[in-house]
Amino acid sequence: MKRTYVPYGAIFISLVTLAYSMYVAFDVTGSVLGDVRVIQLEPYGGVTLDHLAKLEFWRIFASQLIHAKQIHMLYNVLCLTLLGIVLERHIRAPGFVCVWFAAGAVGTLVSTLFSAPPWNLGAGASQAVIGIAAFGLVLHLKGAIASRWLVAVVCIALLPAFTLDFMHVGYPKPGHLAGALMGAIIAYVYAGSIRGKMLAGSRKAET
Repeated sequence: MKRTYVPYGAIFISLVTLAYSMYVAFDVTGSVLGDVRVIQLEPYGGVTLDHLAKLEFWRIFASQLIHAKQIHMLYNVLCLTLLGIVLERHIRAPGFVCVWFAAGAVGTLVSTLFSAPPWNLGAGASQAVIGIAAFGLVLHLKGAIASRWLVAVVCIALLPAFTLDFMHVGYPKPGHLAGALMGAIIAYVYAGSIRGKMLAGSRKAET
């Protein structure tokens, strides 16, 4: 009987995001589902390059957990969980968390460059979600992961995000593009390492 893999990394990230974002919403509005203004996220982890210049590196992690709109947060948590279910069995929990952190951090920081203070606070899980989805898509296209469920989950994660971007601003948000690019780069490196191990294994078998 095939053992079911539990996506511990995605579950951990999703639960922490859910708990902390709802805590912030409750602390600011009195409701766990209350909408928070972006500028109100600064004490809870909203990040700018100025914060990093002051060595407040904890914000790189915390900023990816907090959201202005809790409905958006719930959708991001859903996407993170679904992506974890289809991806973690291939890259394991540490790999999933690393992609989440790297893509989210890069996307969030890039997003701060395109808004005027004090509205330039980076926050939200969208950049990480898009980065992980791009990571999975590249691995699928390169033949490293063959799964129809992966394609479906990637579409669920990417299409609404970019559709809303075009509806609201007329183009993909730079932070979203940066997160996707970071995820794609990690996927290319990962796929190359897999190919290298396979070639090394086949040569060893021949000898």
